[in-house]
Amino acid sequence: MTFDRKLLLIAPTIVLAFIVAGMAYATTQLRVLNSGEDTWKERSNFVAAVERKEKSLTPAQATTLLKLSLDVEARRAAGIRAAHDLLFALAIMTAICVLVLVFAIRRIPREHWPRFNFGGGSRESSSSASSTPGTPS
Repeated sequence: MTFDRKLLLIAPTIVLAFIVAGMAYATTQLRVLNSGEDTWKERSNFVAAVERKEKSLTPAQATTLLKLSLDVEARRAAGIRAAHDLLFALAIMTAICVLVLVFAIRRIPREHWPRFNFGGGSRESSSSASSTPGTPS
């Protein structure tokens, strides 16, 4: 069984598609982390009302509120760290795939590359005519 050169192009391309999916997942998770921002104004107004002594808060309620705040901050920090680690791993995988694609493309023989003729004439005939000096055109 011979090694198929197309595999050198197909495998990194599939991995790059999964990397794009991973990046989409990371962005949605970062959006979820930001969803607590929606009720921030209400919570801030409540704390300001407690400071102005418009609302009362028992020491047990204050302790619970502080614990919840610290727990949310810890979870948010862990989520941001996880998203950072995921994006860093995806960036490394992308760089590896691009390098594999560069080396794979360089290994493919030139005769298999597509030829584009924009001038109307064939490329082989114009290059062979110009490469042999002394022959009439």
